[in-house]
Amino acid sequence: MTSDKVIITCAATGSSLSPSMSPHLPVTPEEIARQSIDAVAAGAAIVHLHARDPRDGRPTNETAVWAAFIERIRAETDAIINMSASLGSTAEDRLSAVLELKPDLATVIVGSMNYGLFRKVENQGVHDFRHDWEKELYGPTSHEIVTQNSFAKVGRMIDLLVERDIGIEFECYDVGHLYIIEHHLSRKPVRRPIIVQFLTGILGGIPSETDHLLHMKRSAERLFGNDVRLFIHGTGRENIRTAARGALLGTHVRVGQEDTLFDRKGRRFASNADQVGRLRTVLEGLDFEVAAPAEARAILGLAA
Repeated sequence: MTSDKVIITCAATGSSLSPSMSPHLPVTPEEIARQSIDAVAAGAAIVHLHARDPRDGRPTNETAVWAAFIERIRAETDAIINMSASLGSTAEDRLSAVLELKPDLATVIVGSMNYGLFRKVENQGVHDFRHDWEKELYGPTSHEIVTQNSFAKVGRMIDLLVERDIGIEFECYDVGHLYIIEHHLSRKPVRRPIIVQFLTGILGGIPSETDHLLHMKRSAERLFGNDVRLFIHGTGRENIRTAARGALLGTHVRVGQEDTLFDRKGRRFASNADQVGRLRTVLEGLDFEVAAPAEARAILGLAA
C-alpha cells in the first residue's frame, strides 16, 4: 500500500559498523539517546536501535544498557521505538531486552544468509581498528559469518512478540525472505498491517539497483496486498540514493549511522540528524511530505 506521506526510519547505531570507523558513531547510552532525539527533530518518525557496551562500543543485549537510552528517547520524543532483536543464539536470548522494555516494534530477521561483513569494511574504507573485538570481527573470520535464522527460531520469536502484543518489523535481505514471512503469516495471527524492511546492498543479499527494488516491491505486494507497509534502505554510500529510489517507488525509507558513516569518500556524516536532514531535503525537493510520528503510527496501525 502506498501512503501519501513518507516515513523516515533512523537506524541510529547498528552492530556491524564500529567506533574506529567514525568518531560520530553513537556508542554510549547518552550518545545514542542524544543522536536519536536529534534525528526525530530532523524528521525521523521511527528510531531503529541496537545497544552497545559503552566501554568499547561492542554490540550488547544487556537490558540495563538498552533501558538507559530507551527511557530517555521515550521521555523526550513521541517517536516509534524499534528495537533490533538480532543478538543471541535462541529466540529467548534475542528478545530478552525487548520483552522487558516493550517497544512499539521489534525487528525480526527472517532469513539465513552469508553476511559478508568484510564488505562493510571495504564500503566504509576504514581498516585501522583500536579495539581487539573490532580486529577479530573484521579479520579473516569475517569471511566465515553466516547469519542463522531458522524457521523454528523465527517462528518462536513471532509467537513471543504476538503474546506480548509487540509489533513486528520483518527484515529481509532478499526476495526469497518474503516467502519465509508468508510461510509464517499463513500459520500465525500476526497483527496487520505487515511491516517489512528490505535491506539491500549487503554482499549476501540483493543489490540496491532500481530493478531489484521494484521486483521486491511487486513481490511483497503480490504476497500481502494492501496489508503490507514496505520500507527500503541501502548500505554504504548508496544509502541516500536507495532511500530516494524507494520513495519514488512508493515505499517508506531508512537511513542512519547503522547503514553508512560516510556521506561521500573522505567525508563522514556528523550525526544521524545530518543524514535524516539530508534525506528530508531530497524528499521534499521531490515534493514528498515526511510523516510525523503520530502520522506514522496511523499508517502502521500502531497505538498512539
